[in-house]
Amino acid sequence: MQTSRRKRIGVALLCAVLTWFVVGVMMPLRADSAPRAMEVVSYTVRPGDTLWSYAQSITPQGGDVSQRVDELMRLNDLESTALQVGQRIVVPVDD
Repeated sequence: MQTSRRKRIGVALLCAVLTWFVVGVMMPLRADSAPRAMEVVSYTVRPGDTLWSYAQSITPQGGDVSQRVDELMRLNDLESTALQVGQRIVVPVDD
């Protein structure tokens, strides 16, 4: 009788610890791992506009413009930096 009671208490404690672990540790990790939606603005390319000029406008001072060019190419599914007048591109908005 005593052994059966100890087993039930042990199982209850194990369940409590596992519940604490799942709720207290795993749930915050799951919430943080969700990708954040990126805000973008859509532009129509005008004569004289370049991908580099768009990239430069969103690069913080001292930042690497070429990284922003790469980002714009990925966002807009571009194979080159050449833009056509009238083309629509999206540019991320900085927070």
